[in-house]
Amino acid sequence: MTVEQWQKEIMDRGELFCVGGVVRDDLLGLPSVDEDIDYLVRGLPPEELERILSAHGRVVFVGKSFGVYKFKPPTGKREIDIAYPRTEVSTGPGHRDFEVSWDWRLSVEADLGRRDFTINAIARNLADGRIVDPHGGAKDIEARVLRMVFPGAFREDPLRILRGVRFAARFSLRIEEDTDEAMKESAALVGTLSAERIQDELNKLLTQCERPSEGLSTMQRIGVMARILPELERSYGVTQNEFHPDDVFWHSLKSCDEVPRSNLVVRWAALLHDLGKVDKKQVIEEEGAAKVVFYGHETVSGGIAGEVLRRLKYGNDFVARCVHLVESHMFLYRKEWNRSTVRRFIQRVGEENLEDLFLLREADCLSRGMTEEVEELEDLRARVERERREAHAFKLADLAIDGNDVKTALGVVEGPEIGRILQDLFETVLDDPALNTREKLIRLLGEKFG
Repeated sequence: MTVEQWQKEIMDRGELFCVGGVVRDDLLGLPSVDEDIDYLVRGLPPEELERILSAHGRVVFVGKSFGVYKFKPPTGKREIDIAYPRTEVSTGPGHRDFEVSWDWRLSVEADLGRRDFTINAIARNLADGRIVDPHGGAKDIEARVLRMVFPGAFREDPLRILRGVRFAARFSLRIEEDTDEAMKESAALVGTLSAERIQDELNKLLTQCERPSEGLSTMQRIGVMARILPELERSYGVTQNEFHPDDVFWHSLKSCDEVPRSNLVVRWAALLHDLGKVDKKQVIEEEGAAKVVFYGHETVSGGIAGEVLRRLKYGNDFVARCVHLVESHMFLYRKEWNRSTVRRFIQRVGEENLEDLFLLREADCLSRGMTEEVEELEDLRARVERERREAHAFKLADLAIDGNDVKTALGVVEGPEIGRILQDLFETVLDDPALNTREKLIRLLGEKFG
């Protein structure tokens, strides 16, 4: 990392450290990003620090409670956090109330003692590169161990449980025995966290971890899953049929793993797509043999997905997209489909949802080892792309005429009748795209409704 002038001036008068994630990632051998670095400064009075920072960029003091400056250097893309050492004690439940004390003369070691896990309680002195590691975080990184900094860490802040689960999954860490036990003992306190905080941690788990199943299964094991995702918890042990080697819980987790981590909405859809099976499971008799079926589970799963995501305070658009994917995932493709059937599939799913639905269906298949169905899916993908390249009409707005044309041609006043007429024409165009010209549709209006 290049030392900038503002950093040099701070180090000339005090001490400047990189702290937390950037040091951890460096010791893990992961690439670091300068923009993600947080700094700790000590031995320099606030008025001196403010004078130095103000000479090199925009600076805002967050407040007396935290001793943190937001600094925007002219060469940076984002604000940088520059903090004084501080101590903090929780005074209320739910990661809401803390008594914070900061002091520019406080030691770095004192500041690191308030952090969650030893792997995050490490600082690097920018002047000489010296590592400050009072809790053995570097050794734990080498041993791939996740260890709490102090007993009571999770009672003080139950959000640390979710963070720990995420770190263990993201970096393939073994949770140390006492830490694991402390997580279990404080699992119920996760229920005191705000939905927004839980959502943020789940977002990070789903987008930062290649295999979120490792974190989600840990949540189930330590008793956290029942507090934040009871709908997924209740699917544990619900066996399926011959097409599914895993129970609903593990199939959901494995499907989630198969989705690229960059696609949050599809990862959520994969995680929730079969939860309706818990309620829709039934055993029927077919040709003299018992058969397990889940008729209509996709509709129930869609309802569950909506409840889960709304409870976690996701936006309406995100919820609607996820629910639509879940409700649409059970389409049955056959190579015998004609082109009109393919177009109706596009229309039903929506062009904007096609790629996400393919990703969801592919993940569903791969989680069960169904490679032949994945190949069939590729065939449908190719046929869909052919129809899209030819720019056919897949929604009412794609028709070559609109409501004003209907009123002019038929003398129909405003009302639902116009919508019904346009829908009828749209269905005709889905069967025969060549009819989607203004001239032909006006003629059809006269023939069918004149």
